[in-house]
Amino acid sequence: MRIGRIWIWLIGLALTGALAFWIPWPSEAAGLGPIALVCLVGLVAAMAELVVAVRSGEATTRRSYPADAEPADGRVGLAKVVGVLGEPNPVDPRFHHFLTLDEVSRLIPLGRGAPVLWGRVVLFSLFVGRDGRGWSSEEIAEAHKSLIRAGEWIEREAIRWGAAVNIELADTVFVAEDNLVEDVEIGFVPEGDEQGPLEALALENALASASKAAARLGFADVADLIERIGARVEADGRVWLVHLRRAGRSIAALEQDSGLPGVNLAVCYARETGFSEPLVGPPFADPVTFVHELMHLFGAEDKYSVSL
Repeated sequence: MRIGRIWIWLIGLALTGALAFWIPWPSEAAGLGPIALVCLVGLVAAMAELVVAVRSGEATTRRSYPADAEPADGRVGLAKVVGVLGEPNPVDPRFHHFLTLDEVSRLIPLGRGAPVLWGRVVLFSLFVGRDGRGWSSEEIAEAHKSLIRAGEWIEREAIRWGAAVNIELADTVFVAEDNLVEDVEIGFVPEGDEQGPLEALALENALASASKAAARLGFADVADLIERIGARVEADGRVWLVHLRRAGRSIAALEQDSGLPGVNLAVCYARETGFSEPLVGPPFADPVTFVHELMHLFGAEDKYSVSL
């Protein structure tokens, strides 16, 4: 509570108390009436401050906008991940597949809260093989092409709206396999004005799969991967994409959804289907899916029932 509001409420309570003694209360309420009125005003003050506190908390869940952000240029660059060892992708050697951590002189403190679409925003990728099939170098290179297209679209929109946004891809990617066997449980959620079926534990299963893949790479879990790697990249915003080599319905999860501090990621299946299932055929990295889920991470909402 701010000091100014404290004085306002105190003065209000004092005036209420003074007024209470001037009110001609019925004889049976002469003693309790003034006290009840003052308590009522005090309760209203407490409830008002609670609402202000909640709204202030919601307003600060997203990180502040950097004041020195460069204007968007329409190009997607590469962000150097320092202090890691990797091997170049033979199809696109600009990107390196992570092998192990190396020494680094300085780690960057990471902020908490949802990322903002402003300044230098770096996209990290974790490619998780499933159902006995890993991601090939060619498939990873194709996914990067689609990510670049998605980032270029966001930057073109940023130019159109005069927003200082620069999208970059981390030059180190993380590739591992997980053989988790999933039981698909179906639930129903609001979709516009209707109820639609949705895989009930899709996010939990995806996070478990990502954590198993991260453990194969030497990290405790996906939260540990995100924290330790994010601290090695200069950026105003950092978001992760978990590419599951499976068919399914892609989802975005901020840290309040995942229950893991600092974990803001989008789960992007290799092909879009209503429910998760083994992939049939090659992956299809759709830039539209990437943009859709990324924009969710930056606060955009679905508008299924609104004509656009």
